[in-house]
Amino acid sequence: MAVLGRILKETAKFASQLSERRKTDYSVQIKTLMKLLDKAKFTAFGMHYDFDGIMKAALPHVEFSKRIPITNYDDFYTDWLHRTLEGEKDVIWPGKIRFYALSSGTSGSPSKRIPVSDAMIKRIQRVSVNQLLTLHDYDLDTDFYEKSVLMIGGSSALKNMGHYQEGDLSGILTGNVPFWFSKFSKPGKQITAISNWDDKVAAIVKNAPKWDIGVISGVPAWVTLVMKAIIQEYKLNNIHEIWPSLSVFVSGGVSIKPYKEDIKKLFGKDVHFQETYLASEGYFAFQKYEHELGIRLRLKAGVYFEFIPFNEDNFEDGKVKQDCEILPLHMVREGVDYALVISTCSGLWRYVIGDTIRFLSDETYEIIITGRIAHYLSICGEHLSVENMQDAITETANTLQIYIPEFTIYGEKVGDEVIHTWFVASDSFNDAEQLASVLDESLIAKNDDYTAVRKRSLQKPKVQLVASHLFSDYLSKKVQRSGQTKFPRVLKTHQIEDWLNFIGKA
Repeated sequence: MAVLGRILKETAKFASQLSERRKTDYSVQIKTLMKLLDKAKFTAFGMHYDFDGIMKAALPHVEFSKRIPITNYDDFYTDWLHRTLEGEKDVIWPGKIRFYALSSGTSGSPSKRIPVSDAMIKRIQRVSVNQLLTLHDYDLDTDFYEKSVLMIGGSSALKNMGHYQEGDLSGILTGNVPFWFSKFSKPGKQITAISNWDDKVAAIVKNAPKWDIGVISGVPAWVTLVMKAIIQEYKLNNIHEIWPSLSVFVSGGVSIKPYKEDIKKLFGKDVHFQETYLASEGYFAFQKYEHELGIRLRLKAGVYFEFIPFNEDNFEDGKVKQDCEILPLHMVREGVDYALVISTCSGLWRYVIGDTIRFLSDETYEIIITGRIAHYLSICGEHLSVENMQDAITETANTLQIYIPEFTIYGEKVGDEVIHTWFVASDSFNDAEQLASVLDESLIAKNDDYTAVRKRSLQKPKVQLVASHLFSDYLSKKVQRSGQTKFPRVLKTHQIEDWLNFIGKA
């Protein structure tokens, strides 16, 4: 009898019921802000901006927004972060920051070092536990709670930089896993520490028959590659022939939508999908119920959230205007795209993270991630968001009954005309002109601004079909390929020539 499983299932049930009784209230965020200010009031940053005075104001969150400027990584690094990297303590957060997460994401080589304090590690652990406890709502068998969790992520090997250690966030968290979770966590410290992605996959494949996996977690594209490698190695029909207990797929990093149907083909039975929003800066949100379309912001994640309406009044050429409008949580509206601004228990203050989100509910604070500020494309007023691109690609794939695992796009002016060139991954479909027509029709149906400029300067999109492996091969060659690296949806000027040269030589 699965005694431990029964105990864990009852614990999850109690936690789920307790969560339902808690009121979702934005005042929790005000309390979070006050705790952050109080904790950091004697740091160099806190004294410079008089956190003590902000806390004594009649409306601390309003005073906070007046006194503290919004910032991006480069400015924050120049003004404050470089001091913590040089070993100075009490700069942006009490004490010394021991860990920094290298954030590559979709920007290319890892250039950002995001502070990860001990307080943030604890908050991420707490949110992670809460996320796992929501699995009770899937009504899984008692035995499930004794199965292992396979986490496909970056290397846990951290580089010692003297004053601090740096590496993938997954590596920082792996080195700080609660002792009780180690029993369930796979692939284990030895394999997780492997830095070469191909070697890591080979080790996972080799050990796969030894494990009894109930949950698999990671960026969909990379998890798919791992499962396909296992199926191929052991000549299986589906992944359930080796992991019959696999019941939950936890997706992170990107939307699961374009990958979902292909992933389902790897299963031998139904699997629950749960989406999460774990970034290098914190664990912001996860999907509470499977029927919900979005993910819910976690109001007690050690993060104070603010929101900039993502429009031309507040942004120019992908950059935030100094006089932009910034809203606290209780002033957001459903259906509006916002750029996310965070202040955290790692000492990031009014930091523009680069993601854009939209609220599906201003009562439960359910959101969807709509894209990246830098990946917004508007050369002639087409106002094309990553969400528009992703939805159009998904619809195109469904119309043509093909699988499109990856794509990227760049725009350019040629005389008085603007042309979008799409690189679309496909291993079986070869009619680029038909795909371009279907894609164009989908974009016209989804975006009024795109429709308007298509009648003037914006030409029909060009499509180049590319072998799907070239996307991952490019990441492998150009950056440290890992389970956390994502391909950019919009290529910037410095990336275009590099990408064209790469696929031209492939």
